[in-house]
Amino acid sequence: MDPEVEPSAVELSEIDFDHEELRVFWDLARFHAKLNAAPTYFGPTTLESVPPPAWAFGDSAEESDAFVDTVLAEERGSTTATVADYAGDLPRAGVLSILCDGSGRPRALIEVSDVTVTGDDVTESFEVVYQA
Repeated sequence: MDPEVEPSAVELSEIDFDHEELRVFWDLARFHAKLNAAPTYFGPTTLESVPPPAWAFGDSAEESDAFVDTVLAEERGSTTATVADYAGDLPRAGVLSILCDGSGRPRALIEVSDVTVTGDDVTESFEVVYQA
């Protein structure tokens, strides 16, 4: 298990999102969100084998923590970025991801509910599917 890290002492770009805590969160989230309810005859699906991408919002751990607190309280949220930030791969409704706090701890499984492109801006709305 990773040692505790003071959130203000680490930049979000330095957070390792591929750790055991993320895998444990994904196993629980899949179960509670009923994403693995029916066994398949052809082996595990990609959704059962590969966790969705994990990410944190903001330029600092404090900003990320505040964003996560708001999302968890409202059970929904949104982000806005420029089209260029997506490098041609715009988000799609129904896509899952794992929202992490400023220390890289997974806090919520979210699903994109709506994507709106207005000029050069992309607004991605999402809903919380499961929270730790």
